[in-house]
Amino acid sequence: MEINHMSKKRGTPADAIYASHMFGNYGSFNANSGTIRESAIAAMLGRILTDLAANRFKWDGLPESVDPRFLELCLFYNGLSIFYKDFNYDKLLAVKGAGFGYNNVLDNPTSFSVVAPGQSSDSQFGYLTISAYNRVSDSDKTAEEKQRKAIPIWANYLRKPDHDIVNIYATRLATADRTLEINSKNARRTKVIKGSQQTNLSLVNIARQVDAGEELIQLTGPLQDMDFMDVLDLGIDGESFDKLSILRGRWWNECMTLLGIDAANQDKKERLVVAEVGANDSQADSIRFVNLQARQFACEQINEVFGLEVSVDYNIEVEQKAQMAEAQAQATAASDPHKDEGSEE
Repeated sequence: MEINHMSKKRGTPADAIYASHMFGNYGSFNANSGTIRESAIAAMLGRILTDLAANRFKWDGLPESVDPRFLELCLFYNGLSIFYKDFNYDKLLAVKGAGFGYNNVLDNPTSFSVVAPGQSSDSQFGYLTISAYNRVSDSDKTAEEKQRKAIPIWANYLRKPDHDIVNIYATRLATADRTLEINSKNARRTKVIKGSQQTNLSLVNIARQVDAGEELIQLTGPLQDMDFMDVLDLGIDGESFDKLSILRGRWWNECMTLLGIDAANQDKKERLVVAEVGANDSQADSIRFVNLQARQFACEQINEVFGLEVSVDYNIEVEQKAQMAEAQAQATAASDPHKDEGSEE
């Protein structure tokens, strides 16, 4: 007797590689409409949170050859971007890179491997190795020698990317959103009808009329005898919607705070006191300073080496400063109404 070894398909190493791309984190054997839907919600939330995280900072004074969007995405995904001058193209660039070689006593890389824009005599396979700029050891070098150094722009003091925050909270929020979807759909049908196989079609028609929102459902023929049906209560509680929505809002606020974005708790029925708002702002400000000061330190070195006036600040801080300046100007004009008249004379 011949045995067909192909009757049962077995997994291959290639299946394990492509499974995460085709089926997310759930695997090909566990894929269903529910998990696919939750995975889609997590992807949507991940995109929104990534946009918010990459748009937290406002860069000014960067050369036209440096894209602030790409710069922030490098910091978000890799925690590092390398600022250097490409002498083959005579352009200042901020690109992807990584530490190369050994670290000094301050745990700073002594050189960096960057993604070069093209092949050159001093690059190999599109990668270029550049020595890192050091204020102490490079203080006596000429301006041209300093400009041949690489300046790292770190995302924070720990030099770790922030995408782990987005990934964790995107999946956590997706679970809450999917639960709210399921509960809201079950709220339309809080009971399950149980019947025999002979009445299956009739029960399906009743369920469809309930979904369609029919005001009156007529029972004719054998359906008039309700003894053949049994009902299972799903125990849907209306108060669970509010509790889960509040929990979902708290998770969202936690994520915003960890990204340094203001997010006051608005779920409380009473008004927030000043101390509660101030406590949340203090936490968000601490996260901001960790991310902002790492970028500002890189700006100092860039301006020192290349003679630029690069600066960075939080988008919210820039907006608040503009509003304060405008309010101050209006207050000054209101306090001295004859100032404009005198200038006209």
